Amino acid sequence: MEKLKKGIEKRLKGLRQKLRSTPPKIRKEMRLCILASLLLSLLAFLSSSGSTVLQDGFRLPRSHYGGPKQHISLEVSGLSKDDAVPLDITVSPKRYTKEEANAVFQEIYEKIEELVVPEGESFANLQHDLTLMTKLPDEGVQLSWDFYPELDQESSTTDSEEERRTAAQEYVRSYRHLMDSDGTLHNEALPAGTVVTGCLSLIMSTDIVPEEDEGTTRYLKTQYHSSPYRIPVNIVPRTLSRYESLLLQLQNAITSQDEGSLGENTLSLPTEIDGQPISYREHRDRSYLWLPLLGVIAAMAIYMRQGQLKREEQKKRANLLLLDYSELVSKLMVYIGAGLTIRNALETISRHFDALLERGIQEDRPLYQELRTMVLQFQRNIPESEIYLSFGRRVNLKPYTKLVSLIEQNRQNGSKNLRSMLELEMEDAFEERKTTARRLGEEAGTKLLLPLFLMLGIVMVIVIVPAMSALG
Repeated sequence: MEKLKKGIEKRLKGLRQKLRSTPPKIRKEMRLCILASLLLSLLAFLSSSGSTVLQDGFRLPRSHYGGPKQHISLEVSGLSKDDAVPLDITVSPKRYTKEEANAVFQEIYEKIEELVVPEGESFANLQHDLTLMTKLPDEGVQLSWDFYPELDQESSTTDSEEERRTAAQEYVRSYRHLMDSDGTLHNEALPAGTVVTGCLSLIMSTDIVPEEDEGTTRYLKTQYHSSPYRIPVNIVPRTLSRYESLLLQLQNAITSQDEGSLGENTLSLPTEIDGQPISYREHRDRSYLWLPLLGVIAAMAIYMRQGQLKREEQKKRANLLLLDYSELVSKLMVYIGAGLTIRNALETISRHFDALLERGIQEDRPLYQELRTMVLQFQRNIPESEIYLSFGRRVNLKPYTKLVSLIEQNRQNGSKNLRSMLELEMEDAFEERKTTARRLGEEAGTKLLLPLFLMLGIVMVIVIVPAMSALG
C-alpha cells in the first residue's frame, strides 16, 4: 500500500512539473475547457433535478387526452436489501368515459362549421375548399368524413317512386366527385346558378375507459365511435377570375381534343380560347443561368485562396528565417574570430549548408537560398555594401536588418569590437529563437482547440440528449 501511495505521488509530481512547463496560454485554454465542461454538467444536473415527474412520492401524471404513452425510468426501494432497483414504467394517456366522450363529440359538432368552412362562407353556400381535418390533438378525437349528394325531393318534378329513386341515383353519380375526403371542391365547371345539395357525414372516435360491465379489470384499448352526424351542405359554382376561367377552358379544351383525336399521330393544341390568342413553348431548365455565377464565385474563391496561400508561405518563410538567425550569427562569430573576413565567413557558411543539403542531412531553407544569392553576387563583383543592403531588403526582418547594420558599421568605421557585438546579438538571437518556437507551439495548440471543442460538444450531446429525452 505504501509503495502504491509513493507511486501515485511520484506520478502527480511529474504531472505538476509538466503542467508548469506548459505555456501559460495553453494552461489557460485547458482551464477554460474544464470550466466549460463543469458548467455544462451543472446545467444538466439542474435540469434533471428541476424536472421531477414523480408526485407525492408515488403518483405519475398522465399525458392529455389522445396523447402519447410515457416511458419513465424510476428506482424502487424496499424490494431488496440491496440498493434501489431500476424499473421502467409505461404510463398510458388519460381517457374519457363514455359520457364524457359523448359530451366532447357534441361540443365539437356545435362548432364544426367555424373549424372547417372558409371565412365568409357557410355550409349553405360553399364555393371554396373545406379544411376537413382528421384529428383534433387537443381533444384527442379522430374525425372521419364522407360526402353524399342528395337530391332535394321537394324540387323533384317526378311523381313515381321509381323515377325519384332513379333520379337520386343519377344525381349521386353526377356529383359524387365534387368533394374529396380532405375537403377539396371540384366545382369550377358547374354551370352558373347550379346548387348541388348533399350532406357531410361525420363520425368521431376516441379511446375511452373500458366499461365495468365488460367483466375485465385490464386497461384495454377501447375505441368508441359516435353516431354519424349529418351536416347539410350546398355547393355552388366557384367564382373564377379571368385567368382561372381561361385556364379552366383551356384544360377542358385540351382534354376534349385529346379524347377526340386518339387515332391521330399528333395532338393539336387550341390556339384560341374565348377570343384570346394562345401560344406554347416547351418548359426549359434554366439552371444553366446560374453556372456563370458559380464560375465567377469559384474564380474569386481561387483568387482569394491564392492570396491566403501566399500570405501563409510568407509567414512560414519568416518563421524559418527567424529560427535560423541564431545559427547564422553564431557561425559568423566563430569564423570572424578565426580571422576570416565577413565575405569569406558568409561564403564558408553557404558552402557548409550546401554540403549538408547534398548529403540529405538537411532540407533546403530560405536562409540557405539567400546565402547562395549573396555568394553569386560576390562572384559577380557587385559591391559588398550593395549586396548586404539587398540581403536586408529581401529578408525584411528586424534581426537581419540589425545584422546588416552591424556589418556595414564595421566596414565603414573599421570597428574592432564586431566580435563582442556579435556575441551580444547571438544571445538576443537565441532568446528570439526560444520566443519564436514558443509562439509557434502556441499557434499549433490554438489550431487544435476547434477539434477539441467539437469533441467536447459531441460528448455533451451524448450525455445530455438521453437525459433530456428521459425527462421529456
